[in-house]
Amino acid sequence: MHTMSAMGIAGDTKVEWDPDNKDEVRVAERTFGILTQKGFMGFRIYDDGKKGQKLTEFDPQAESILLVPPMQGG
Repeated sequence: MHTMSAMGIAGDTKVEWDPDNKDEVRVAERTFGILTQKGFMGFRIYDDGKKGQKLTEFDPQAESILLVPPMQGG
């Protein structure tokens, strides 16, 4: 299963999908779109320690995505 986590005030939200399941991909892509429109930034996370990659659009082949909320200055 591929996983997307979104950091939030109430804790992390997780979405899992199988890239071969169109319905699961659609839900994950919709969630990615909603959160990035709210200012979240998406990053592909690699398990091998390689530096993450910023995502500007949902990639159903990404094994792990982290969505980070917008930061506010003070």
